[in-house]
Amino acid sequence: MHKKRGYKRDTPIELVRDYKLFAIACEGGKREPEYFKTLEYLSRKIKVDIIEEKVTDEELIPKLGTKSAPKWVLQRVVTYIEQEGLIDEDQLWIVMDVDRWKKEQLREIAMYCDQHPNWHIVLSNPCFEVWLYFHKKGNIKDSGSMSCNDFKNEISKLEKGGYHPFKFISSLSDAIKNAKAADSDIKHFIPNEKETKIYQLGESILKVVGKNEFNEFLSKTLPSLIQAEADKIKQFSKNRGKKPSANN
Repeated sequence: MHKKRGYKRDTPIELVRDYKLFAIACEGGKREPEYFKTLEYLSRKIKVDIIEEKVTDEELIPKLGTKSAPKWVLQRVVTYIEQEGLIDEDQLWIVMDVDRWKKEQLREIAMYCDQHPNWHIVLSNPCFEVWLYFHKKGNIKDSGSMSCNDFKNEISKLEKGGYHPFKFISSLSDAIKNAKAADSDIKHFIPNEKETKIYQLGESILKVVGKNEFNEFLSKTLPSLIQAEADKIKQFSKNRGKKPSANN
């Protein structure tokens, strides 16, 4: 079990924890949180919080009234910190798709992040699936996909049986290398078309995990996770095939 989270520089020794927290706000669909939660399996040295799972839309309505894009994202983050707390070593990452936002809105959030140590915004253009593409392929110029729907369809065909985070996480190091090499403007926070900045988050996580633990995850933990998932699916299929009993 992870130790309890601390809240201040002078955190009492009994509250000091043995992991680094990565709090991630991903204003997308279901695929993003599933992927990022999988990263927590890499090592006991890290913990991943998906902010949308901690702070719901219902909690924000009394504070904001109406849904306003940048304010909604930032208020969710602020509410999360008020509820959960962060210490100096923690990192907060806002992961967003360029296609869902106006550039002025993205700049507003980026400027807010610049005012806070260890706050980061990483974007994908047009969407998160660009990051997933780099797990399996090095040269995205070979892809004919342009829209988010195109990329989602392409990602679903890169692995037999369709997308699952367990099938992609093993290639995290390759994804970082490929996405970084494809970044045509490293200094600018908005990526160019068919590029992503999520490799920056990947680098930060692997820096904490370390090469040895990542290799151990690949050789021991990941095969167990894949087998457990296969067993769960098998059991689900078996239960669906059972005939209802006379008592039902």
